[in-house]
Amino acid sequence: MTRKLTDLPGRGVLPTAQAPERGDVEGPQPSVPRGITAQRAPAGRMLWAWLRQELTLLLREPVAVFFSLAFPLVIYVFIGIPYASETLPNGARFIDVMFPALVGTVAANLLLMGLPIYLSELRMRSVIRRYRVLPLPGWLFASATLLSMLTLVVAACAVITGIIAVQHGLLPAAASWRFIALALGLIAWLSALGFLLGTLPVGSRTIQALSAVVFFVMFFGSGAAAPVDGLPQLLQDVLEWNPLKQWFDVMTGVYAGIEVTSTQWMRLWAALPLTLGSVILGLRFWKRA
Repeated sequence: MTRKLTDLPGRGVLPTAQAPERGDVEGPQPSVPRGITAQRAPAGRMLWAWLRQELTLLLREPVAVFFSLAFPLVIYVFIGIPYASETLPNGARFIDVMFPALVGTVAANLLLMGLPIYLSELRMRSVIRRYRVLPLPGWLFASATLLSMLTLVVAACAVITGIIAVQHGLLPAAASWRFIALALGLIAWLSALGFLLGTLPVGSRTIQALSAVVFFVMFFGSGAAAPVDGLPQLLQDVLEWNPLKQWFDVMTGVYAGIEVTSTQWMRLWAALPLTLGSVILGLRFWKRA
């Protein structure tokens, strides 16, 4: 049953309203000016506002941000500087072989350790569930979180790239589309894997330990910190399937002009199903968080 609300002076006729159900408190109905409707802001504006909020929260942890920026610099200072100008048997400078690994290490550090820990803390504090009750698209929160972390990745990569450029100079291949495409592919793969680690249905401390193990095993197993040639042959064969090593080998070859074999390219394609699988599993765990 419906009833007409009376005309209000200067406001026109209000729309038809439902009669109050039994138990509702009857009283004066709020007036709504004609033409005033609730509209959702554009997605771009909402994403920008949420991104600024996430960046503010990340920057409130200066110690974590500093460690993320300082870790590759420590490797450069103690390993890169002493041997920067040495020429390797393949004819490339040591610093040219090391540069792609430094850039990749920056991204791996933030996306394999920073992102999973941050997501797990949000999940354990039920922040994700509280965000779900908001009348906003669910993808905005996930996108803003990932973009805020990628902003730190870009800033850290810019710092290490600037230092290498000033101290030793960059090769022209740094601006080639192949090297840039490989760097973006590495970031996409690391983002997917970090997202999966952060959404696993375990405690935040377990996520911290697991992400640290994954990062350091893949990092040291890639040969970025020290050559793996001295390891037993069986272990070297196993490390050939280390995804991070596969990315570093191809990126180094493209950047330093070292020949990249077809086998190395084929192994790199194995990252595609791994990325898709990480995204699918991560989204499934995310919905259950």
